[in-house]
Amino acid sequence: MAWDAIRDRAEPFAAVRARWRDQLTGPSPDDADAVAGRLLGEITPDGRWSDLALTSRERTIGLRIDYERLRSIARAYATPGSRYEHDDSVRDLLLSNLDQLHETYRGNIRRSGNWWDREVGIPLQLTAISMLLYDDLDADRLERWMAAVRAHTPAPKYTAANRAWTGRVVVERALLLDDEEALAAGLRGMTPAFRPTTSGDGIYADGSFLQHAVHPYSGGYGLSLLTSAASVLALLHDTPWQLSGEPVDNLLSWVDDGLVPWLHAGAVLAPVRGRNIARASVRDHDAGQTAASALRLLARAADDDRARRWTGLAAYASGAAGDGVEPLAPPQGTRIFPAMDRVVHRRPAFTIALAMSSARIAGYESIGAENLRGWYTGSGAYYLYDANGSPYDDHFWPTVDAARIPGTTVAAGAPADSAGAGFRGDKRWVGGVALGSRAAVGMAFRHPADKGMREVSGKKSWFLLDDEIVALGTGIGSASGRVVETVVDNRRLQDPAGQRLVVDGRPVVPAGGAPVDGRPTGGGSVDGVGADGGSAGSEAAVLADDAGWAHLSGPTEDTGIGYVFRPGQRLRLLRERRTGRWADINRSAAHRDPAVRSNDFATLWLEHGVNPVDARYGYAILPGATPAEVAAYAAAPRTEVLANGPDVQAVRRDGTLAMNVWTATAPETAGVSCDRPASILLVRDGTRLTVAVADPTQRLEHGLRITVAQPAKRLVEGDGRVTVDRLGPGISLTVDANGARGETITATFEV
Repeated sequence: MAWDAIRDRAEPFAAVRARWRDQLTGPSPDDADAVAGRLLGEITPDGRWSDLALTSRERTIGLRIDYERLRSIARAYATPGSRYEHDDSVRDLLLSNLDQLHETYRGNIRRSGNWWDREVGIPLQLTAISMLLYDDLDADRLERWMAAVRAHTPAPKYTAANRAWTGRVVVERALLLDDEEALAAGLRGMTPAFRPTTSGDGIYADGSFLQHAVHPYSGGYGLSLLTSAASVLALLHDTPWQLSGEPVDNLLSWVDDGLVPWLHAGAVLAPVRGRNIARASVRDHDAGQTAASALRLLARAADDDRARRWTGLAAYASGAAGDGVEPLAPPQGTRIFPAMDRVVHRRPAFTIALAMSSARIAGYESIGAENLRGWYTGSGAYYLYDANGSPYDDHFWPTVDAARIPGTTVAAGAPADSAGAGFRGDKRWVGGVALGSRAAVGMAFRHPADKGMREVSGKKSWFLLDDEIVALGTGIGSASGRVVETVVDNRRLQDPAGQRLVVDGRPVVPAGGAPVDGRPTGGGSVDGVGADGGSAGSEAAVLADDAGWAHLSGPTEDTGIGYVFRPGQRLRLLRERRTGRWADINRSAAHRDPAVRSNDFATLWLEHGVNPVDARYGYAILPGATPAEVAAYAAAPRTEVLANGPDVQAVRRDGTLAMNVWTATAPETAGVSCDRPASILLVRDGTRLTVAVADPTQRLEHGLRITVAQPAKRLVEGDGRVTVDRLGPGISLTVDANGARGETITATFEV
């Protein structure tokens, strides 16, 4: 293979190109043959594809797609063992078409379409094609093609992923032309994208990744940055141009700290994929394959320990072991990413992620006619994954009721397309504190009416306690004239006929009859309790006032979900089949898909009435629980709710006290008080008591003081930001959160 050390070879450019060809073709011709065969069968006599008759505004996209398809054919042509390998007719078709496309790309598209297609999308296809056809290209043709690439992308520019992309273009062009000066310029120009930042686009110290300044994108643009970097690092490893130094070290650290936590078995979690969730061709699973490819490339340029770890993680991210590699799952526990208002909580049987927004982070991105109904995907939404891959694939996004995203509190009904896109609210109290597999997370929110949304405000908390999630809401108010709802879940049913939804042990059935494939039609009931038309979209929903618990069975025995409700709440449940099209949520020419899709859903929500004032809610989620376990929990909850008011929300379980303090005047709760807004965890383990605290506002300039009605013998270990004021008769400590950017600060005492 061409991946051995080449530092001392006489012709390093040629050796790097050999690596590159190997990287582009891959080990097996089967997939390349299948794709090339389909494309060759669809091409018209004039060398085009009929589905790319796009408008003048879209011609740059069409040109990029033309290049992408020709690259797929070129891959088969260059792959050893392919039935198209070095086929003269395929070569002639490729060269003829590429020469035609070159004239368009060279001359007529500088001001049309999206800059990204001109400066990144097309160049990266063309450099790859040129490498695959390198032995068949005369010097004049290669120079002409690369001159057009240089004209559109002369040097690396922009920020974060865009800078890495443009840097990669320059590097690949240089490798094709044996241009050492351009190669050095490309490498110098792309490495700033690897450096940490404290504002705007890029990698943050806490592992967050932002693009377009206010949008979390670890699994979107962040993954694109990593893919470009991994390709270049692997190609140039152990050559005279090998990349190293602090920027590269920072990037490699981000892989473990910022990307790996968002991997799931065969997928990348949706809350960090941005508007990509609205692209039919870029599912959670597809992002998982991209992450796996990047990790495998990085492993070729890494030390032995990292190489082993990343190869195992790649097998996990792809959903399948290869070459005898044992999949390695990311570490368990809870990670809070304060710089992007995201949280991931990983347990052996499930992973749950929270997507929040604030004065710092926008609720969702919709640009270029994409992600038109991402309204609430970052508004306190939660995403629950179990062992069955991603429940958000298989056409989830075009078929789900996008006005009922799990975890959110909203006014009933659908806003206009793109309403509220890019909006950042006026609330700064968003974030939380984490310790091991336990966390207190909160979000103050306000959906403003002047941004196309319907006004709703309130405060919500999630207490992540190992295998249990307790959700509390308080201060919920609205003057929208609509029913306000808190969406408990909205689950795509992978096995509609086999998955049962029960409330207090009784199945949800149609009014007056037996279940039809488990779904109500028209009005519904819970064992004879009639449906009641309330909010928009609830005409067929079952009403269950003051329900104690519910259970939705999973497609397999161990993937059911339990829900336990606090008394006095108005619960609605709905099973329905929904249809939709990707074209409804994404009208971009590059991702337009008009096919009608269908999915079955089970939706549960709590109603707070029309124009509520200080409404509240409370429920627990028990992933993986059986109906019997949920019923037992409802009868004797393991977790006690201590407070659910506008000043403080708090719960206690065993030796853990978790609380969100919203105001400086919050009352003492369970012997703990704090004089400023904060998230607090107290965890008792034998004779050790750990106090963990964070400033979710990220604005405190003075220390916050915490008192605990528990004496201590001594401070065992403390963060440098902690000052112990006294150990008895109760602990008192001051925490300097100034500049901590929402990070967790801890102190451990012997008691």
